[in-house]
Amino acid sequence: MSSINPGMEVLSLKEAIKNQDTLTASLLVASHFSPDVSAADYKTRVDVLTRAVVDDMILFKNDEHGFKELVKRFYTKLAFSGSEDDFFSSKYSLLNEVIDYRTGIPVTLSILFCHIANTLGFEVAGVNFPGHFLIRYQPSKDRALFVDPLNGKFLSWQELEKLYFSILGDIEEEEMPAEAIAAAEPQEIVQRLLQNLKAAFIKEEKYQAALATIEMLIYFCPDDPYERRDRGYLLHQLECPQVAMADYQYFIRQCPQDPAAQLLKLQIRHLSSAPQMVFH
Repeated sequence: MSSINPGMEVLSLKEAIKNQDTLTASLLVASHFSPDVSAADYKTRVDVLTRAVVDDMILFKNDEHGFKELVKRFYTKLAFSGSEDDFFSSKYSLLNEVIDYRTGIPVTLSILFCHIANTLGFEVAGVNFPGHFLIRYQPSKDRALFVDPLNGKFLSWQELEKLYFSILGDIEEEEMPAEAIAAAEPQEIVQRLLQNLKAAFIKEEKYQAALATIEMLIYFCPDDPYERRDRGYLLHQLECPQVAMADYQYFIRQCPQDPAAQLLKLQIRHLSSAPQMVFH
């Protein structure tokens, strides 16, 4: 059974987050699942990509026009694109593979673009938008531009609101709250990345890898009942029923009104009544 302990690996990840280095943090996550991946080597490769657009950008200022030119070059000269066909494949959440094959999902493409843009002097950040990660550029104090990382399309305020309500469905809010488009902190971005990886690994039935992502998430948010529920599910799949029950019970105590709580109560009864194997 794989697990993440608060040892050097997670401490390195937390140090990168503390230093506001989302690129390094994301590469450290990728290196956990591909031990031959060197975060330092891939950072060097990103530096090469950055230099590839520097000469083009000499003619432009660090203003709105220059930013639009950088967006254009990221998706043409550097040839990055979003995956439309296999959105939930784990390879699109592993930053080394995104760099290798120039294809990713919104959060990984945003991490790369923001790193390059900020290196060139643009004030750019990721946005932990519900259901679809975004890029935010702040050309002035009272103005912001938003980009869809999948394709480099600029989104108007009306398009943002339409996307927000299409994702969240029927909610009481009449307007999109300001926090929905606020710049995301590095830890939020890394947690979003881990959430995507967890979902992809579960879909691919890579339960050991999925469990490792949950252990990382629980290290950041040890009291999150939904991560504990998901860990219980994976431990159940990995034939560790007694440990799974402890996580199920925690979720039931914390979220008694959640519809899943009733199902988990039945699951616990089933696990409790199942004969336990005894080894002599």
